[in-house]
Parts: sequence; structure tokens; C-alpha cells
Amino acid sequence: MWCALLTGGLSSGAVFTSPPSPMLAQLDARLPRGERWAYEPKLDGFRGLLWRRDGATQLLSRSGRDLGPWFPELITAAESLPCNTVVDGEIVMADERGQADFGALQQRLSLARKFIGQAVASKPAILLVFDVLELDGEELTTFPLSDRRRALEQLLAHGHRCLQVVSQSLDVHVAEAWLGVPGLEGVVAKRVDRPYVAGRGRDWVKVKRQRTIECVVVGVTGDLSAPRLVLGLRHDDGRLHHFAVSRPISAEDGGPLATLLAEAGPTEAAIKSRWQHDAVPPWRRVEAKIVCEVRVTNLDLGRWARFPVAFVRWRPDRSPDDCALDQLSV
Repeated sequence: MWCALLTGGLSSGAVFTSPPSPMLAQLDARLPRGERWAYEPKLDGFRGLLWRRDGATQLLSRSGRDLGPWFPELITAAESLPCNTVVDGEIVMADERGQADFGALQQRLSLARKFIGQAVASKPAILLVFDVLELDGEELTTFPLSDRRRALEQLLAHGHRCLQVVSQSLDVHVAEAWLGVPGLEGVVAKRVDRPYVAGRGRDWVKVKRQRTIECVVVGVTGDLSAPRLVLGLRHDDGRLHHFAVSRPISAEDGGPLATLLAEAGPTEAAIKSRWQHDAVPPWRRVEAKIVCEVRVTNLDLGRWARFPVAFVRWRPDRSPDDCALDQLSV
């Protein structure tokens, strides 16, 4: 057993008496390089710490919320782990194309518990495990990632199908190629010689997969000194549908901004998301004739930007007819 190899013997009892706090990655624009770095693909899911101890098993979110009632398949999978074991990973679900489906995760959390069993049967979740904090009562957080990774691979070599070890590479060129793979949220670079330390630091660095697409400006919202653009994409029905709101832009971005503000119509009510949050706060409609290029990261159901998008540039050379939803499938 790995605990014995690492420490020379097994301890008795659990290491953690309260839910452990996760180690977090620092967001950066580019991947670090060097022989001390390993790289892992980051799928779009929920952080999940699976904690099996004597008499209880919990699936904890990043904030410490118990997600077990909504993902009982992962609680069942934990039975394949030794008691007093904590593994860290990402809860993911796949769509029909085999890509991570964040919307399905959100929908699972909205279900009444009496419908959870049916949901599990039709679309089970998987915990993509990338670390082990405790193994059979032995604390591993003080050991370097390279040792923890070997212990994890041995632990899950013949484990439950809902517990899978995330891929890892020491080749930065492989990691950079991952950043171009549709369906991935990005790549996390990790120092192989460092321990697991709760909180955010520079030992884990996350780079998000980003792409630019062209959208039609359909409205403006927010402070008019630094407004946000309401953006649309053309769907297969030939109509423009709401896609995103930009981050605030300024007069320095020039172009048709002043004209858009001058021609904007009266204030309209907020547009609700499917989760009943304000996807677009109260806004003012403009004629759908101006196109801009924006930088996009995470998507919801492949048709909405989950976060405000970053303005890149105006595209006077593009027509609203060029701004189709299929840009998101690339």
C-alpha cells in the first residue's frame, strides 16, 4: 500500500476531523514551462472532494456544501475506496457528443430528490480525480504532487467506473494542444515538487481555453460612461437570440459606440436566464447592424456565455448574417 511505502507504516484513525479546504489555481494568460510542471486538462464541472470516513461519506463542493444527495452515484462509488480517504477532483457529466455538459450538472442540482434516481440512470456523473489528500488514514498533503499522483493511480487502477483519474502530461506542447480542444475549459499546470496547500497560490496555474467569435450588437446596458454590449447570435431558425453581455467598454474602443448609445431605445426589462438570474440587466435595444469580435470562455448548453465576454474589436467588415451560432461548435 502506498501509505506504507511513503511513511514506513500506517497510522490509525482519520487525519481530517472537519471538511478539508481545497487547493485552488491562480488564473493566468499562459502556461508556465519547465521540468517541475505537470499539466492536466480542465473540464467544465463542479469541484468535488469525496471524503470517505468511518460511518459516513460526503461529496463536498469547493465551498463545503454537501452535494452527495444530488450525486448518489459518487457516494456509491466511494465504497470502493479505503475508509478515511479523501480524493479531490471535478464532477462532470457528458452530453451526446461526449463533451462536458455543465448545464446538466446545474439541472441535477435543481431536481427534487425523488427524481434523482431516474436522472442517475439516464446520465450518471463522474468524478475526474486529480489528487489524493488522505489514504487509508494516512495524510498525503505534505508529499510532493509526483508522489501523490503515483498513489492516486494505484488507488484507482481498478476502481469504480464513476471515479476516473484525470490525464496528466509533462509535455507543455501537449498541454498547449489541449487548449484548442472543444469542450475543455482549459489546462491546469501544477508543480510536481510541491505539497497540497489549501487556498490559492502560484503552485497551481489555470489557463482557460479562449476563442474569439463575431456577434451582433443588439443592445446596451449598464453605466453609459462605460457601457456593456448586449450581444446576439443567429440560430438555425434564422433569428437572432441573446448570447452574452460584454464586460464594460470605454470610449477608447471608439468605433460606433457613440452612435449606438445615441440611437438606443427606451429601457426594457431584464432578460432572465433559464436559472432565473438576470442574464441581461435592464437594457436598451439598438438596431442589429453592428458586429464586434469578443473573447469567450465557458458556455452554458453550447449557446450562452456563462460569464461576461471580453470585447476585442469592432468588425465593420462583417455582416450580422455572418454571426451564426455554429461558431461555438469549433
